[in-house]
Amino acid sequence: MEKTLDTRITISAPAHTVWAVLDNIASYGDWNSLVPQLAGTTLPGRRLEGILTREGLPTVPLRPVITAVVAAREFRWLSERPTPGEFRAEHYFHLEPQADGSTTLIHNEDFAGTFVEVVWEGISTLGRAAYEKMNRDLKARAEAFAAEIPHLHPVLDAPASGEDHLQGAVLRCGCALAPVEVTLDAPLVHNHLCGCSRCWRPEGALMAQIALLPAGKARVTAGAEKLAVVDAGQKILRHACTLCGTHMVGRVEDPDHHFHGSDFVHPELAVDRRITPPEFAGFVSSLVETGTDPARMAAIRRRLQSAGIPAHDVFSPEIMDIIAWHRLKIAAQGAAG
Repeated sequence: MEKTLDTRITISAPAHTVWAVLDNIASYGDWNSLVPQLAGTTLPGRRLEGILTREGLPTVPLRPVITAVVAAREFRWLSERPTPGEFRAEHYFHLEPQADGSTTLIHNEDFAGTFVEVVWEGISTLGRAAYEKMNRDLKARAEAFAAEIPHLHPVLDAPASGEDHLQGAVLRCGCALAPVEVTLDAPLVHNHLCGCSRCWRPEGALMAQIALLPAGKARVTAGAEKLAVVDAGQKILRHACTLCGTHMVGRVEDPDHHFHGSDFVHPELAVDRRITPPEFAGFVSSLVETGTDPARMAAIRRRLQSAGIPAHDVFSPEIMDIIAWHRLKIAAQGAAG
């Protein structure tokens, strides 16, 4: 006997937001009453361990094997009894992105085997109700993530003060007494937001704000004795205050590095609190690696778009072209040597 339990729902969130909720099985207990426990790695061929609960039916152990994972589009797992031909069920979620930015979720399960006829009545009524509830709960969670207005950085929460590039400004660390101060003797360029894990950011902000200026033009004019390099193994040596942890200046000592000749600073540390707007946002996807829930990424990108800030998963195209050309120059130098 073969049967299909079919359900669907429209979710006002992008497919990758819905997928992020669905793929994060460790968080199922926060919202999923159908499968409140599930553990494992969501890769094809892997076995998951959990439980299946439906109102009016006994809780049963769930030990499916994943049969398909198509990123942000399809997720399938298979459960079957050891006796051949007795019971086989393939549970699958299919995500269809819509032109208006919403997602159609098709949530079905195909059943086959001699035992299906015995349990089909409960599956088609109580099972359907449980699947439809899971759909509604998934919809609520995904839509909440999609509607979020994330706090990316204070620079986006206040009006910019014109085209001021902070030449002559003084940057100050977070110490109330004897703070470290850095004076900027040149205008800032390539002012951007960064989502990487290396950059310092203000408390509560998801992203860092970074800008460049010529090497030697970010002068430490107070508190130099409090500065220390955060990680000597990095190409950009970030000098931070040893008391408050604020990164004050990044320097590049490797003469072959593409950023040699530039220093890095955080514009928001200006004493007069002038707001300098970022030109772009880089390494946005790296926010996931720093612990940001991937279901938040659509809202983060929407927030950047609403602020008129192009978002990239590396540096800006301008800088990436410069880096690529730099690599060719270094390679040619090596060949000539």
